Amino acid sequence: MIRLFVLVGIVGGLLIAYLATFAVGPISQLPPPESLLTGFRAEGFVPKSVNLAEDDSVEHDIFEVPEEDARQLKMAQAAMSDMPGMKMEDMKTESNGAPKMKLNPDGTMKTNPDGSMVMEEEEKPHGEDEAAGGLKIAEDGDFDREIDLKMTEWKYSKMNIEVKKGERIRFNLINDGEILHEFMIMEMSAMRAIRYRVNRADWSLLEHEALLEKSLMLPGGEFSFVMEVQEEGVWMFMCMLPYHMEMGMMGQIATAGNAMEM
Repeated sequence: MIRLFVLVGIVGGLLIAYLATFAVGPISQLPPPESLLTGFRAEGFVPKSVNLAEDDSVEHDIFEVPEEDARQLKMAQAAMSDMPGMKMEDMKTESNGAPKMKLNPDGTMKTNPDGSMVMEEEEKPHGEDEAAGGLKIAEDGDFDREIDLKMTEWKYSKMNIEVKKGERIRFNLINDGEILHEFMIMEMSAMRAIRYRVNRADWSLLEHEALLEKSLMLPGGEFSFVMEVQEEGVWMFMCMLPYHMEMGMMGQIATAGNAMEM
């Protein structure tokens, strides 16, 4: 009888160890049935306006972009250049608007003796709005069409958005959920470059080189921007608050033939 109990204990222990190690289900979280802002507004703790002012310099002055990002970005760009339909020319611009990479005649990336990328400096005409990553983003301006994009727990009302080179689109964002969210647009290569962060406990606190970032969107909050597509390519939009992206809050904007499997 003792041997039976010992055997059952061993088998039970192995089963628990297996379930704890390998049988981990998808990350999930139930949002509150009603936003906490409802009660806070009733008590006068939060003003009626949900579009609260934010000081982006606070976040960017405290958190830094890890040096590892540069190495990962180089690897991601090289990997994406080998994908069907992707050209090295599409990877020339850094996500933070840095100078473009110089290419060899065969289209491969030109490197220095130490393996670093050779960059080419480009002067912009005085007064021209800055563009990066194939997109030019402004708070307002003329546009060809309009897209309403709602965020909820844990998705966007449109997860795949097809665009055309040269068109200008006005995006109207609204947090239609019950909790705080943020909205970011990043190049696909930049998104792939920071995947290593998921293994770090502090990865969501690290700074990101985004083409657009709205880091504070309370429930009911909204904002708009105009985006001009200047190059063929694919870009990701997501909420990078802890685990929001992993639970489904990530979509893509892509020109024809460049969309990725999601």
